[in-house]
Amino acid sequence: MNRRSFLKQTSLAGVALGFPTIIPASALGKDDTVAPSNRLQLVGVGLKSQGGGDMNNLLKKKGVQVIAVCDIDTRVLKTASDSVVRAGQAAPRTYQDFRQLLAKEKPDAAVMGLPDHWHGVLSCAMLRAGIDVYGEKPLAKTFREGKAIVNAVKANGRVWQTGMWQRSTGNFRKAVEIVRNGELGKILHVEAGTTTNNHAIPAAPKPGEKPPVEVDYDLWVGPSAWMEYDPRVFHFNWRWHTNFGGGMVLDWVCHHGDIAAWAIGKDNEFAVSVEGTGELREAPWNTHRTYNYTLTYADGTQLNVNSKFEGVKFTGEKGTLFVRRGGQECSIKGLWEKDLGPDAWRCPGTTDHYQEFVDCCQSRRKPIAAAQAAHHATAIGHFGNAAIFTGRKLKFDSAAEKFVDDDTATGMLSRELRKPWSLEQI
Repeated sequence: MNRRSFLKQTSLAGVALGFPTIIPASALGKDDTVAPSNRLQLVGVGLKSQGGGDMNNLLKKKGVQVIAVCDIDTRVLKTASDSVVRAGQAAPRTYQDFRQLLAKEKPDAAVMGLPDHWHGVLSCAMLRAGIDVYGEKPLAKTFREGKAIVNAVKANGRVWQTGMWQRSTGNFRKAVEIVRNGELGKILHVEAGTTTNNHAIPAAPKPGEKPPVEVDYDLWVGPSAWMEYDPRVFHFNWRWHTNFGGGMVLDWVCHHGDIAAWAIGKDNEFAVSVEGTGELREAPWNTHRTYNYTLTYADGTQLNVNSKFEGVKFTGEKGTLFVRRGGQECSIKGLWEKDLGPDAWRCPGTTDHYQEFVDCCQSRRKPIAAAQAAHHATAIGHFGNAAIFTGRKLKFDSAAEKFVDDDTATGMLSRELRKPWSLEQI
């Protein structure tokens, strides 16, 4: 029996007995509240750092109720649970293993801030279970896993919003509209700057050091190849080791790389070639400190991605536009303030990335950062890493989804998952 049927029948029963049935206004959705039957029942999975922030932002949206939280680190679980209570909601149920959550909970949606190496397997499991997902960028650890997520979204009729929040930020949207509407003239050069990896490497582990007792480390490694615990490649710092992440390249292309591709109309297209170079970090990290690579699309359009600066630079026949987090610079006087007119191309979506997800879960509309867009944005990073690590100019066959005559580079588009994990089942 659903909530609506229960309320209706208990109300009728009260009348039949001659006694009034008192139902709280909140149960009926009065006094600016949302009735339980219309609330978005949300679970949070992978809640340290960005994941916890995402859940807290969704908690602020009207009608969102967090019913359960899940993390391999029980310290993170407590922090996440406490934040739900501080938001005025009942304490959520807690799980250290997402398989138990899936077995016991029936949520409408999930917010997930997992390390990259878990995106593919866990996202596909959630989607098969009929759960809408707000998932963090990059879409997946590998190209193949990203495609699996795209296919699972489509096959199960789910809503997917990626944490590519710059798509919902005013100045980035304005920049995209300026470029798309030809206000800079023909685009001659595009650069996406993602900054240098100058993060400090933590201290080496002590001899025989074990994972924290609060952590299920085997589950954390999950589908990746087994590695003994090393705090230098654990919480946050996992992203700088190729067993778990894709370095600064994969961490940032879904922001500035995505905005660049979106503005030039290449956010639904794979490049046909890529070449570049990079400088590796010191061990145990094995991704790049600096890099500079260029993707070429079928029509000859090029997109350069480098670590020299932070933001996106567009150079057109009429002038230049530089947009970054919190600001912008345009060489054409008055262009930034110009009204583009009622017939101009406009960015879809809204300027509230989290509300966009909530609204789309209810309306079933495709979000601004849907899985397909995220797959193409993440591919900018997959292709860049393949070119930098091999040191070769690579040609990509989008129909076959492989690099031409380069088995090594093609092999970087997928990986063998550690048993028993797979993209098809858990």
